Amino acid sequence: MIDAETSPIKRVTRFPSFRYYQPNLIVLGTFLVFVLARYMQWGARREIFTQIRIEFTLGLFLTVACAMLLLGHPVDFRPARRIIILIGLFFVLTVVQLPFAAAGPLASDVFIDRVLKFAMLTLFIMVLVQSPFSMRAFIAAFLLSLLYITQESTRGAISGSMIWENQGVPRLHGSVPIYSHPNSLGGVSMGAIPYVVFLFPVVRTWLLRIPMLVLAATATTCVLYTGSRTAYVAFFAFGLVWFFMSRRKKRWLIIALVISAVAYPVIPQHYKERFTSITGQEAEGQSKGARTEILRDAWQILLENPAGVGIASFPTVRQQRFGRSQDTHNLYLEVAINLGIQGLVVFLALVACILGACRQAQRRFEDQRKRICDLVMRRDLPPSIRGDLRTHDRDLEFFIAVTQATWGFLFIRLVVGLFGSDLYEIYWWFCAGLAISLLTLAVTTFEKTRFLRAAVEHRGSI
Repeated sequence: MIDAETSPIKRVTRFPSFRYYQPNLIVLGTFLVFVLARYMQWGARREIFTQIRIEFTLGLFLTVACAMLLLGHPVDFRPARRIIILIGLFFVLTVVQLPFAAAGPLASDVFIDRVLKFAMLTLFIMVLVQSPFSMRAFIAAFLLSLLYITQESTRGAISGSMIWENQGVPRLHGSVPIYSHPNSLGGVSMGAIPYVVFLFPVVRTWLLRIPMLVLAATATTCVLYTGSRTAYVAFFAFGLVWFFMSRRKKRWLIIALVISAVAYPVIPQHYKERFTSITGQEAEGQSKGARTEILRDAWQILLENPAGVGIASFPTVRQQRFGRSQDTHNLYLEVAINLGIQGLVVFLALVACILGACRQAQRRFEDQRKRICDLVMRRDLPPSIRGDLRTHDRDLEFFIAVTQATWGFLFIRLVVGLFGSDLYEIYWWFCAGLAISLLTLAVTTFEKTRFLRAAVEHRGSI
């Protein structure tokens, strides 16, 4: 005879939702506020936030909270151990460079402000984003931040108040320091596009779909009007990846051709010329010539210092060696010159591991959907089990979309890295945190999949 307390049917009836790990709502809410404050740059907008150091204050609270949660071992992070080990190794190589950095005080400041503090985002995500609810809340806060940033600049583009000449072309700028340069605004705007593209099909309510469509429009407007050739390249590179990931390639091509035919005639001529200058001659300005000169100097310095010159030290060494001080404008040379060949190897291994983790998590979520697809359609199950199966299927579908979007987001950053110095940016820590979270969630969701199948099988045996 089956014990009613241990029966899968009894448990599913009493607990219609599988018990994912869920942190204290105060801690989770603080994390969401932190995300909004970080990406919307509250500290640069209001004097009161500057005075209380809003990001530092929230981050300190979250660091202590996450440390306490980790002591209780709420989540098994072994599925993501390769990423965690590579992050640790990256930190070791970075810290070892500090005493020998050519730009000593600057290197220490950059390490604290743009490596150590940014890495806290990875910690917050991996500890606090461990359920469908927390993942949805985090992605919503992230996209809401980007919607605010891009709509702000889009309104500036319409009024003309945020467009002024840069490199001989009218270019759109951001309203806060970290997005003020057109390339920075174009880069952050591109980051929104893969999440809109892959999440839109799995969002079923128009209450959420409409803001996503608005974000797609404002982000695309920002990419166009920044005149950022880096963002243009990333846009078309992502389009290519999106095409290969699409299961309906013919429909994708038809839609893309229609949109292109409608959009191309209304794009201002100077932005078309800006894009074509990627491979041709610039109409005005000498940015391409300056970039070529930077790359030559960077290569020479790398040959002379294969072990690295230290964090953020290339401009200093270049000034001493050649009398010129601009940064590398290439992510991969930046890593190699600052952290040495060994640092480049570890960085590339970490990036490859994050990309692989996204693909691995996606396959696991897809496999679980296949395992329950026959159960979702059954009409003979109790409402509690059938409802739980449908909810679980929607959660898996959502996680698949997040893995695809994160993969696309990181791919964009790698493309943009060909033309920018992005090592000390938050993008890598954002992707690392999501990759760890998705890998651990793939294990947790598998437990729920197995639980639900056991409940259905037990019912059939009664």
